[in-house]
Amino acid sequence: MALRSLVFLAADDDRMGRFLALTGVDPGDIRALMGEEGFQIALLAHICGDEPLLIDFASGENISPESVVAALMALSGPIMD
Repeated sequence: MALRSLVFLAADDDRMGRFLALTGVDPGDIRALMGEEGFQIALLAHICGDEPLLIDFASGENISPESVVAALMALSGPIMD
């Protein structure tokens, strides 16, 4: 799901630019980072942290928003408020 979320972000310059700006990730490092759990968590957390983005992603993937949140929780553990 993290890879799919990266593809979703990369399909739109504004979405990708916002992710890169907020995380400080260098675009040239993305390929190397994709295998790292922390980067995968950052991708999913970014999408889950923005409800309209989450809904757009889930809709485009034909999955429920809850399944995206579940994927994040599976990687990172329960999210504390």
